Amino acid sequence: MKMRGLTRFTLSVLGMAAFVLLGIWVANRWILPHHVGSGTAFAMPLLEGSSKEEVYALCARRGLILSERPAEFDASLPSGYLLRQHPPAGTQVKSGRRVTVTFSAGPRMVVVPELHGQTERQARLSLEDLGLVPGDLLRCPGDTPAGDVLSSRPGPGARVPLGGSVALLLSTGGGAGAGGYLMPDLTQRDLDAALALLADSGLERPELRYRSALGARPGDILSQSPAAGTRVEGGRHLELVVASGSQ
Repeated sequence: MKMRGLTRFTLSVLGMAAFVLLGIWVANRWILPHHVGSGTAFAMPLLEGSSKEEVYALCARRGLILSERPAEFDASLPSGYLLRQHPPAGTQVKSGRRVTVTFSAGPRMVVVPELHGQTERQARLSLEDLGLVPGDLLRCPGDTPAGDVLSSRPGPGARVPLGGSVALLLSTGGGAGAGGYLMPDLTQRDLDAALALLADSGLERPELRYRSALGARPGDILSQSPAAGTRVEGGRHLELVVASGSQ
């Protein structure tokens, strides 16, 4: 009886050992290569910031298997560029290793609402509720009460990135026949932004004069003529003094 019990115990131990060995073989043959790959190890390349085509081409050359997660909105990367990877760059991997990647869907876009007829405060709240920022304010005579929005740039229906700015054209009252715009404050802006603002106001391209100024960045507007708040009309001679270095 004792001998028979010992034999059963021995067979049980041998069976368990065989089961463990089989598990190890399966892990080495199928499971581990699926996760860590096989062959000579190499440093995981940096994929983040690369386009989808570049990522797929590089992983194919190294024998890496890509697994894509749903794309995520991100303002820092254009759509189709890699946002995250796992394992991270520098990790020792082997051919056949599965790599999880998340591509950027680009910035989240917001549709500019219809703002015509709203007060400046209402328009600001409408934009802020959508995650947009009230931008430059231009003023001109209009048939609506002073302070009401005449139009916006970009206009209603346009798609802009979340956090983008929308410029507003506000009425000064007095009827549209009064003519003219109020000269915006262009100082401390860069030249490109100032020229765009004047063009949006229907004003002529200004004469540019350049001079050096301590602490100013090249291209910054140092002064303007006429001064901010002056009523001007199309064809009026304008002059901007620009920090040298942008010629």
